[in-house]
Amino acid sequence: MENATDNYPRINIIFRSCDSVTAVHHAPRPFNLDKKTLIKICFKSLHNAIQAYNCRIIVLGDNLSDEMKQFFLSYNTELREGIFGNDNSIRETVKIAQEFNDDEWVYFCEDDYLHTPDAIHKICTLIKEKHTVIPPSITIKKRLRKKELTLLSVPRFMSEPEITIFPADYPDRYNIVHNRPRFIFHTSDSHWRQVTDITFTFLMKVSSARKHKNTLIKAARGANDRYLSEKLLSRSFFFTKMLCVSPLPSLSTHMHTHTMSPLVHWEALAMALKNKVA
Repeated sequence: MENATDNYPRINIIFRSCDSVTAVHHAPRPFNLDKKTLIKICFKSLHNAIQAYNCRIIVLGDNLSDEMKQFFLSYNTELREGIFGNDNSIRETVKIAQEFNDDEWVYFCEDDYLHTPDAIHKICTLIKEKHTVIPPSITIKKRLRKKELTLLSVPRFMSEPEITIFPADYPDRYNIVHNRPRFIFHTSDSHWRQVTDITFTFLMKVSSARKHKNTLIKAARGANDRYLSEKLLSRSFFFTKMLCVSPLPSLSTHMHTHTMSPLVHWEALAMALKNKVA
């Protein structure tokens, strides 16, 4: 008998967690949340979102406290432990990603991203309909009376671009300094905007994780997300680099006070989850 989840893409989630460091860059946390509680509600939001979908979670624990170990194990997830440090824990997730099948997806997920209840649903829709997320060619046209003549057409790719999915809509993308023209796409249930800057929380196909393994490993040094973005993603042409899209409105938010994604009532979601993990 066919399992209902078989109709959805397989997503392997590597949830990278460390409760001994409040914030790598000492950025303040929202809603007066301590690090353990923040991790719990972020994990719970993700765990809720994957129900009825073809997903698994591997928790990569970096020097976890006994409290957090027991918390993760209570969700019947696979827990892999070690004392890594931030850079090596990123490298470890890249190694784990090599274990999965090429046609599956991997979600590299940091422990301080809060997810909406429909996050995985809309991500799965995007994956299933990714053939519609196609950047158009560059064309130069001339109007001749009632006809339009194409003088030049330059393709942006040779084969369908590889896609990276960044689930958070960062607020600085609306600042005048960063607000540049980008491709806008839509699936049957959501809108997506091209982005060219990401953190270490993103999805890609496992075959892409293999292809770009060296870039992912090199970016782990100093957790260099700028290097990651520059080497992995393209703005205009996609012959060797990937197309990255982010949802509008956001399906996840980075839980730092100054980077909360707009137009979602994150506090209400966080407080509801806090009551369930207390």
